[in-house]
Amino acid sequence: MVGVDLAVNDVPIVGEPIAFGTGFIALLLVLFSRYVIAYVNTLAHEGGHMLANLVTLRGTEYWELEDNADGGTMPKNVGGWIRKNIGSFVGYATPSLLGLAGAALIAAGNPWAVLLASIVFSVLAVALSKNGLAFLIPALIALGFTWLLLAGSDTLQAAIAVGLAWVLLIGGLVKNVSLLQEPSQDGANLAGRTLIPNFVWSLVWIFIAVVALIVGGQLLLRPGYDIG
Repeated sequence: MVGVDLAVNDVPIVGEPIAFGTGFIALLLVLFSRYVIAYVNTLAHEGGHMLANLVTLRGTEYWELEDNADGGTMPKNVGGWIRKNIGSFVGYATPSLLGLAGAALIAAGNPWAVLLASIVFSVLAVALSKNGLAFLIPALIALGFTWLLLAGSDTLQAAIAVGLAWVLLIGGLVKNVSLLQEPSQDGANLAGRTLIPNFVWSLVWIFIAVVALIVGGQLLLRPGYDIG
């Protein structure tokens, strides 16, 4: 029967082949797909900036996505020292934390919630997009996941939700490690305002990504694992 099932998903996931298999596929995609996965992680990164702008009342004028998967978010209001630093910090932490949140939802038996949240965030990103690619990527995600919730099987929904969580967890760590060789503008902005060197901020983001991957991985692979 076609429709959105708002109950927990009955497909066994944690510790099952679906969790291991999608994790391996996600690892291959992160390592060997230059742009496809990078677009998803950039969307999550810029989404973190937009969420921070919302929480700190700075607002977001627009966000953009370039062909090389670089992105940028323009706040409506400049804001003070604290709000600027919050906005600069959250970007590189967001993909890993979203992946961890997704893993927690999946471990609780709610992979559909991961897809539903992705649709909501993607629609908001479309509304704030400035250029064509910033419109296209979240629009495709929103349309694809909407179809998945309406017509996809429970198994397919679970597989895509788990795959997305792995992509964010693994991709977030790989991206943050790369900052040791290619320092980020966010880190440079934080260094300029706090006098804490850019590489220290990179190490903090790497630490967050490592912890998120370890905990998120155990949530997906170890039945009965409890964060507490």
